[in-house]
Order: sequence, then structure tokens, then C-alpha cells
Amino acid sequence: MYKSKQSKIGIISFFLAFIPIIYAVIQAILDFSTPIVSGFNKGAAISYFIMNLIFAISLVSLVLGIVALTRKGYKKGLPISAVIISGLILLIPLISSIKSITKVLNI
Repeated sequence: MYKSKQSKIGIISFFLAFIPIIYAVIQAILDFSTPIVSGFNKGAAISYFIMNLIFAISLVSLVLGIVALTRKGYKKGLPISAVIISGLILLIPLISSIKSITKVLNI
């Protein structure tokens, strides 16, 4: 009997799906351990850049997970979990954007 193996693309997508979670934990620890500074400073600019980078990583993870799911002869566990995790992570900015747009448009 042929035993299916793990897809390298699936493994990469699974690994990339956890980067935003690790970043969120580190950011939460830093937020609780540092004083609150109001205004826009260099730290805020770096934070915004990293958040956009995390969004891009989640998007890449989602696409790679879908690609890994379409490949035949490979296990599907890691790609399925990567697609679920990445999809949930991508829902957060989507919901936030919709909420902001409705607030601006007074809907």
C-alpha cells in the first residue's frame, strides 16, 4: 500500500500560519511591559510596518495552503490547518476594516 507523505508546501504554509500568532504573543508581552506613549513615533511606524508584513505572511500562508490542498498524493492535515489558521487571522483586519468603513460612512 502506498503511504502518502507530507507536502513541503503544506509544511511551509503551516509554519507561516504560526508567525502571526507568535508575533501577537510577543507584541502583547511588550505592550503590557512598556508604558503607554501617545502620538505617532518611530516605534509606531515600525509596528504598522510589521502588522502589514504579518498580513502579507498570512495571505501567503493561505495561498500556499490552498495550493498544497490541491496536490494529489500528499497528506492534507497541515495544509487544512494552515488554511484555517490563516483564514481566521485574515478575518481580523477584514472585520476591523468593515467596522471602520461603516463608522466613517455612518451606516
